Amino acid sequence: MKDLKQKAFKNMLKGLESLGCSYIIIDADGSEYKYGDALAPVKKKSKSNSAELKNYCWPFIKDLKPGETIEVPAGPYTVGEIQTSMCLRALTEWGAGSYVTARNKEKECVEILRVF
Repeated sequence: MKDLKQKAFKNMLKGLESLGCSYIIIDADGSEYKYGDALAPVKKKSKSNSAELKNYCWPFIKDLKPGETIEVPAGPYTVGEIQTSMCLRALTEWGAGSYVTARNKEKECVEILRVF
């Protein structure tokens, strides 16, 4: 069975290489496999305080009326952190289904539409 797994693993590596992917893989035995030199660094999530996030997001959306849209810049946080914090606050303040959000990675912001 080990030979079959090794064969499947080697085929997977060939497939990644044929697609032009860069990778670093460490298998169960601790062996490291690398391909490509332009590996992107892994983005670490910031360890932000949820109270700080709430305080950052709420002033942007507190006066939002039904039908209005606003962009909230990520600022010192990630776009994902901003979206999560806004959704939690909007859910608490306005209720389920009362808003729609979208990440805008080009502008590094989160767009929110208050539905009702």
